[in-house]
Amino acid sequence: MLRDKLSFLGDQDIELLLRSSQRRHVVRGETIVREGQSPEAIFLVQEGFISVRAGGVTVGYFGPGQILGEISFLERRSASATVVAEGDAVLNRIDNADLEALLSAHPDLAARFYRSLAVSLSRRVRALSGSLTKLRGQRSHKARYGQLSARHVPSSLIDGLTTVLKEVQRVEESLAARRTTVDAAARVVASACDRVVALLEQHTTEKALLAISVDDLLTFRDISRLREGVGSFVFRICFALLMSSATIARVYDKPGGVAEDDGTRRAIADADAEGDGLIGPLVDRWFLDRAVCRARRESRKAMVAEIVRRAAEHTGTGPFQVTSIGSGGGDELLDAMDEADEGALAATCIDPDPDALRRGNHQASEAGHASSMTFLCAEPLSLSGSGSEIFLGPQHMVYALCFFDYLSDDDAVALLDWMWGRLAPSGTAVWTALGPDLTDLPMMEHLLEWSVVPRDAPAIRALVARTRFGRSVEVQLLEGTSLHMVTCTRGAEP
Repeated sequence: MLRDKLSFLGDQDIELLLRSSQRRHVVRGETIVREGQSPEAIFLVQEGFISVRAGGVTVGYFGPGQILGEISFLERRSASATVVAEGDAVLNRIDNADLEALLSAHPDLAARFYRSLAVSLSRRVRALSGSLTKLRGQRSHKARYGQLSARHVPSSLIDGLTTVLKEVQRVEESLAARRTTVDAAARVVASACDRVVALLEQHTTEKALLAISVDDLLTFRDISRLREGVGSFVFRICFALLMSSATIARVYDKPGGVAEDDGTRRAIADADAEGDGLIGPLVDRWFLDRAVCRARRESRKAMVAEIVRRAAEHTGTGPFQVTSIGSGGGDELLDAMDEADEGALAATCIDPDPDALRRGNHQASEAGHASSMTFLCAEPLSLSGSGSEIFLGPQHMVYALCFFDYLSDDDAVALLDWMWGRLAPSGTAVWTALGPDLTDLPMMEHLLEWSVVPRDAPAIRALVARTRFGRSVEVQLLEGTSLHMVTCTRGAEP
């Protein structure tokens, strides 16, 4: 197995390395290398799994046949992370001085050893690059020019948007002069923003778009491009108004590379309106009360209740094992731990954002839950790919909030299959899906560049049927929302 990782070494090379090593048995939780200290050795993993942690967040795993400490050996620098045994493990330790002496005495071995290290590190870089190309979203914005000008847009749309912006300007002036209350102004702003969304929806129907093409045949193009052009026109006219909202600006800017990064999720969950000037907080208040934001808050509550319920029904030995996928620092897990019996849950958070995981780790420590939580930094889309090695024992529940809304069908199938493989028998994968009847979809697509893949119940069942879960799926529409909670149960392998 070691030859798979050090691919240019022969059997005699491996034998020489092992002769220069000391076999070491370690137990779960034992620190092998501490961050900031010189490891003074490299380690060959023979059995078990070893985790690499930085700032309380697990950033990688080493399994049988892998080598660790080679970067410190090459650079002659102290360790950049702490290495801890995830369970009982067996290692071969080769002191740096002994390794250097061995390589000096056997130049051919040295050439093959260094070449093997180069290839091994190259594979890691390729794996990282591959995961980066499969990120859920793009921070860059689509072009908003060269589509439709004002002379191609119906006058009813222009007049409607002009009226809205004048009303907002008047109420801002009234607020500044203290001629109106904040609550009264908030109602006017909410009504104005509602009309922007209504105008967008009205003028992006197929009938309205066909009318545009008939009015000016020189502008004729396919319906999808016309729809995008109208959406871009509304976006340009209302940009300043919309971006005065702190939450809308964050969704549009995508500071974490995705529309719903950890900070955005927390802003929507907290629903504390903020923004620029007198109008910004009122626009933010309006947005935070939109259907999509209400659905996100309801999904979090529902997931907390689901975790607590399943943990209470758990009859096996040990705590209920639950893992979150792409849910940031796992705020809903902390809520569930507060509600569940002490020690009832053992949780793992997997997310690509190390800052979110560090925040979650800090909050878990403050709440007294640190010993029950593991924070693993990994791109979820790379988990189902080859070479993604993480240590995760059989789970009773693996869940994802919002994450599947950004996945193509093929990526969703691959991730669900990965989740199936991490579940104990009768374990469940639980995830949420926005429905195509969500009223905010046009606003999300055209004004916020917040693109999701909506799915109705038949589409969800068809998707799951392609996975190892087969037909073991339940789809529940959360009351008062356009959000489905999907539960897939692991049975016998199909």
